[in-house]
Amino acid sequence: MVAALEWWSGTECTLYTDPKSYPLYGNENAIVVLNHAFEIDFLCGWTFCERFRVLGSSKVLAKKELAYVPVIGWMWYFLEIVFCKRKWEEDRTTVAQSLQNLRDYPENYWFLLYCEGTRFTPKKHQISMQVAESKGLPQLKYHLLPRTKGFYVTVQNLRGTAAAVYDSTLNFRNNEVPTLLGILNGKKYHADLYVRRIPLESVPDDEAECAAWLHKLYQEKDSFQDHYTRTGRFPGPIMSPPRRPWSLINWLFWSCVVLYPLGLLLAQLLSSGSVLTITAAGVVCSSVSMGIRWMIGQTEIDKGSNYGIKTAPLNNN
Repeated sequence: MVAALEWWSGTECTLYTDPKSYPLYGNENAIVVLNHAFEIDFLCGWTFCERFRVLGSSKVLAKKELAYVPVIGWMWYFLEIVFCKRKWEEDRTTVAQSLQNLRDYPENYWFLLYCEGTRFTPKKHQISMQVAESKGLPQLKYHLLPRTKGFYVTVQNLRGTAAAVYDSTLNFRNNEVPTLLGILNGKKYHADLYVRRIPLESVPDDEAECAAWLHKLYQEKDSFQDHYTRTGRFPGPIMSPPRRPWSLINWLFWSCVVLYPLGLLLAQLLSSGSVLTITAAGVVCSSVSMGIRWMIGQTEIDKGSNYGIKTAPLNNN
């Protein structure tokens, strides 16, 4: 999927960050806080993981349903991705145990975290800001209120192992609305990512103070998005890492390994002359195609979950 973004669609990815922090990226464990407003924001996150050589060891806090998605979900399960049911009473222990397992992880990793808990939509934003008003919190224009409990548990369990929080804010030029289907169709986008490195020791130990710190962080993220909307760029210098060829090589290798025998099998089926065999093959191919389209549909904003709509007034803390 990273190869499709970088080499098939040719999507450009520009990084805005402090030159002093740049040499540390990929050479330390970190908690990456991402905004969640686009269908392919997760893919842009993977792209930067690849460019800093931590894609194979990157982790994410993901909803439990993703573990059952064929191939990708199964792969995440075996890669020690942390899954949650988004029911805090059930998640507190399981998430903490999964994070503790990362303390002796043998490679540098990034733990990617969507603190908003769900993708931004106008309806979810309206409900989230109603909660903000009831709690006396400042209004956010481009983000939902962050879910502070998951962030606090992550920080507490990775403290002493992770060195920093990477506050990451993503946007796309020219008001583009990127989609995964657009990437697969070869459409080119231009992503801009603003990253601030914040030492983990600056995040408070106390849960209430940590929650206040995270709310302030999201107010700052909102100001960065506002700056981008007005100027077309994020503040600070550009320090963009180059594309690496490994995702393309990996893609080409597995394409050859998988497609060659499948091509031979298809040729044998067509040459068999059996109507039943050809029909069965067509049904299988159609089913696989529909399954892939369903998986793509899980990234589409208008087909996102209702999380943040039904539960936001009760659980947004």
